[in-house]
Amino acid sequence: MSEKKTEILRFETPCGKELFFPVATVTGDAPGPSAVITAGIHGCEYPGIAAAIRFFKELSPKDVKGSVKIITITSTAAFEARSMFVTPHDQTNPNRVFPGRADGSYSEVLAYRVMELIKGSDYHLDLHGGDMVEELDPFSIYHRWGDEKVTALSYDLAHYYGLPNIVVTEKGGLWPDDGTTYANVAEKLGIPSAIVEVGAMGVLDEDSIQRHLFGLRNVLRRFGSLAGEAEEVPQSEIFENMSWLYTGHKGMFYMHVKVGDYVKKGDTIGVLEDYFGNYIETVASPVDGKALFLTGNPAMKEHGLVAGIGVSKN
Repeated sequence: MSEKKTEILRFETPCGKELFFPVATVTGDAPGPSAVITAGIHGCEYPGIAAAIRFFKELSPKDVKGSVKIITITSTAAFEARSMFVTPHDQTNPNRVFPGRADGSYSEVLAYRVMELIKGSDYHLDLHGGDMVEELDPFSIYHRWGDEKVTALSYDLAHYYGLPNIVVTEKGGLWPDDGTTYANVAEKLGIPSAIVEVGAMGVLDEDSIQRHLFGLRNVLRRFGSLAGEAEEVPQSEIFENMSWLYTGHKGMFYMHVKVGDYVKKGDTIGVLEDYFGNYIETVASPVDGKALFLTGNPAMKEHGLVAGIGVSKN
């Protein structure tokens, strides 16, 4: 039976703080796959959230085959508190604790319940973007592992979203993806999954919303959930994992590169000074690659995140 509905799903947590998800579902007139879209796992990445909401509003059961389930804001506590990266109740990044635990911390329960909502679907997209201090060059990420079919379909999700960069991650790589949504959905649930990153600095801009909407429509057409033919998109640049760069100390950071710049191993990414302008350290790239995201704010805490460098294949 075709329908279009919204609901608020509420769950208890051991810490006593409320956990709830706004879930929007469209069930089509015709049979087809089950798709799940999550947005707002980081509550200040607004273009993906806005695109998820707008996408639901535009969907009609007559255009959908199977079902499309959308969690429009996954980390509602972070969204309401304007808390970047972490949930305010435990100061934990929920995208580092998947698959989560039913009896764990607030973020672990969030991850566990999200996995339950994705379980049984045919594919999953996780919408992200630059949080309040992040500049980025749009990119997709998927997980490579032993199941070649799931890996290949995860690549298709990343590719048909139409972004210029694709990062391939795997266990034991430069950036461990063990606690992420897409890696756990792929390995634990056996469901193709990808993260897509569009937008920057916590800004809600129409261009980023439209890039997300294009990607959503194109992927759902490619996977048979939406009427119409998927568009062919240019081949993305492929990067073998990502190298995340951090400061060793706190201070004022001066960036020497721009997002999208290509760098060589040893190139200076930026310089850290203390609060009187004295030199503390230089942060250099440990790899050849491309600056896919940079911290666009000069304030650095100890072990502050500076950049993510997509590692060039050759």
